[in-house]
Amino acid sequence: MLLRYVPQIRGVVLGYSKVKLLSKAALLYNDSPFGQIEISAQLVLWRPISGMTLRGTINVQSPDHIGLLLWDTFNASIPASFIPKGKYEWRPFGNEDMATEATVDAPSSAEQSSDESVVPAKEGTKLSSGEWVFKGTSQSVGADGGLEFMVADVVRADNVLSVTGMLR
Repeated sequence: MLLRYVPQIRGVVLGYSKVKLLSKAALLYNDSPFGQIEISAQLVLWRPISGMTLRGTINVQSPDHIGLLLWDTFNASIPASFIPKGKYEWRPFGNEDMATEATVDAPSSAEQSSDESVVPAKEGTKLSSGEWVFKGTSQSVGADGGLEFMVADVVRADNVLSVTGMLR
C-alpha cells in the first residue's frame, strides 16, 4: 500500500501512523481466504492536482521534453508543447560544450555486457544533446539541477502516478 496510488483515497500513501483496530475479530467474506478487519489510521498522502506548483530534479532534457524526478521517487515530464517558445528555447550542445557537460565514465569489466548487440557508451560520451535555456540570456533552465513547474495533468497507470507539467 505504501508508495502506490490508492483509488479510494485518490492519492499515493507515503506513510501512516496511529493505527487502531475497530473490531475484535476478522471477518471472512464470500470465497476470499483472507480475513478482513476494520482499522483507522492517519495517512500521509501525496495527491498532486492540476494547477499546483512543484519542484523537481532534472534527470533528462531533450528537444521533446524535460524529465524530472520528484522527491527521488515520482516521475514528471514537461512536454515541449508545454514549454513557452517565447520565453525558452532548445540549445544543442556544440563541441566546446561537450567537454564541460555531463559525461559517461568508462564501465568496469564487471559492468560490460556479454551481449554483442549492446554497444556500451564510450568514456566521455555526452548524456544529452543539448539543454533548454531562457531566450535572451541563454541561462540554462534549472541551472542548479532543480526546476519549478506547474502541474498540467496527473496520469494514473497501474497504481503509479505520472505528472505532466508546464513551464510558465
